[in-house]
Amino acid sequence: MSAMAGPPAAGSPGATAPADPLDGLIGSFAACLGVLLAGLAAIFQATAGGTAYTTETLRRSAVAQSPALVPDFRVVDAQGREESLHTLLARDGRVWIVDFVYTRCQTLCLSLGTVFQQLQEQVLAQGLQDRVGLLSISFDPEHDRPPALAEYARRMRMQPGVWHLASLAEARDRRRLLDSFGIMVVPAPLGEYEHNAALHVVTPDGRLVRILGLDEGVQAVALARRLAQRDAPVAAAPAVPP
Repeated sequence: MSAMAGPPAAGSPGATAPADPLDGLIGSFAACLGVLLAGLAAIFQATAGGTAYTTETLRRSAVAQSPALVPDFRVVDAQGREESLHTLLARDGRVWIVDFVYTRCQTLCLSLGTVFQQLQEQVLAQGLQDRVGLLSISFDPEHDRPPALAEYARRMRMQPGVWHLASLAEARDRRRLLDSFGIMVVPAPLGEYEHNAALHVVTPDGRLVRILGLDEGVQAVALARRLAQRDAPVAAAPAVPP
């Protein structure tokens, strides 16, 4: 019986060189580096070039970089008057600071109401009521009909010449309205809602140009004032006497 053949001797034609451990380490490192770079690229794209790290900051960054035209909807006010949202925004050429509420809210909307009361005081103190307006829009049209709007306006001490309140005339428009402003609304117990809140600066032509935090009321009024001055018609120069 012949002897069992052993492995080829090193250096013989059939011998295989042992694997270099360094080659394996380099390959693993290259693979990990590729995954890391791909992940960083995805994060960079998803966070607007690294400037936004939450959904809220992302929507604010997107609007600041590219103002969006708000879709038109039919709205109704506390007196039952119905008109289009674009007509309301364009009526007197004011720049608007907009928020979203529902009148049955006992938590966040009350805080929003306090913020808007302070904004109302700022607008009046600076004499800006002809150039800057406040607009609260209800996203709960099933409940917020004119009587509920009137009661909310009374409770918030709204001055009609400064602060306007409206609800959607058609409940079917609710989703499109919220999506156009980036508002997230989640049902909560006892028939309430959880929703994000901010100050939305909208020009008379219906463009959402900036989203600011609730603690940035001074900045919101200042921005609205600048936009109103920029869009104001330039008075004709007086004629030079001959």
